[in-house]
Amino acid sequence: MAPPSDFPVPHIFLPSQPHSYTIIALHGRGSNGPEFAEDLFEDKSSQGLTLAEHLPHTKWVFPSSQKRHSTVFQEEMDEWFDIYSLTDPSTKEELQFEGLRDSVKHILGIISKELEIVPASNIVLLGISQGCATAIHVLLAGQHQLGGFIGIAGWLPFRKQVDNQAALSKFYNETLGLPITSACQIQTTATTPALLCHCTDDDVVDVELGHQLRDTLTASDLNIDITFTEFASGGHWIPAPHGFDAIVNFLRHRGFK
Repeated sequence: MAPPSDFPVPHIFLPSQPHSYTIIALHGRGSNGPEFAEDLFEDKSSQGLTLAEHLPHTKWVFPSSQKRHSTVFQEEMDEWFDIYSLTDPSTKEELQFEGLRDSVKHILGIISKELEIVPASNIVLLGISQGCATAIHVLLAGQHQLGGFIGIAGWLPFRKQVDNQAALSKFYNETLGLPITSACQIQTTATTPALLCHCTDDDVVDVELGHQLRDTLTASDLNIDITFTEFASGGHWIPAPHGFDAIVNFLRHRGFK
């Protein structure tokens, strides 16, 4: 699936050793790929290493969203989809359709390109905030069991449509126009192991939305294998060093290096 042509070219961080793994990392609203890369590689684990230093064989792909008109802020901004409220993301959900559809198709296209280089088991999808919200639907709408999914400070758009595989398949096909062939395809992607991280003091995306994301994905018939890690402090970010330790440990258990 070719990605839409009106997205910026992704920012690429090449591995220092031979390329064996790929992490595709989606930024939050108001940011972009290069900014997210700079922020993500600034903090360190308890071993005093950045994520890139922990994973010398891993290529990092940082896509950037389109600039879209924000209904709330009444201006153009970098966002994967428009949204009316983060207090209740289900408010005026119709605003999210177009951006989410285009963004999911774009990221699926990037995954397809990486699959020409490395196997699906060597690809991890990561997202923070709205990037996590987008990446969840990328994961479920894909065709492959990936090596892992990492969601940070996120929530689940269209949560009520994720109750079961059949309803989600119908939603993707009829509402978002995504080419989902069957509920079985969703079950295949849902076998991807996931790490979700959220800070209790997050004042942008309330931790309760993170709980809803976890509970919906585990309670539905998707039955995703989720490790949920909640940190007492850290705000709308990954607390260093412990949050980075959790990410490194998750990736190490999946063979990434």
